[in-house]
Amino acid sequence: MLKSIVHEIIGASRHEPELPQSLEQFRDRKRVLIIFADAQDDRPIIQDEWLRKAQMRLIEEDVEVFTIAGGGAFALFDDDWELDADDIRARLQGPPAGEFGLILIERDGTVRLRSSEPQTAEEIFAAFETLPKQTPW
Repeated sequence: MLKSIVHEIIGASRHEPELPQSLEQFRDRKRVLIIFADAQDDRPIIQDEWLRKAQMRLIEEDVEVFTIAGGGAFALFDDDWELDADDIRARLQGPPAGEFGLILIERDGTVRLRSSEPQTAEEIFAAFETLPKQTPW
């Protein structure tokens, strides 16, 4: 507790997860939405449906969407990317295998949104307007 108070007073940032090397290719160019879809329930299906309905807006907002499932990384719209699914899960502190999760990363590498529940397109786009966590790319 004392450590967190000192960080607040002097303005030192808390340790944030280091972003994976395979996401470096998006720096200053794209936002990245990572969906961890290993869950054995309807959440990955719901999230996929909501994102597909917002496909044009996601493209306009320069958002690349990837699903991490079964040890692989799969692009929702464009298959020209090579990503390391295990590294992404580990470095972004994603949910354990078998759990659903969502992480939105801004162009500069800041984490804008983390959720263990599906998010509507409106909630995702609203996250662009929120103050980011300070996460260096």
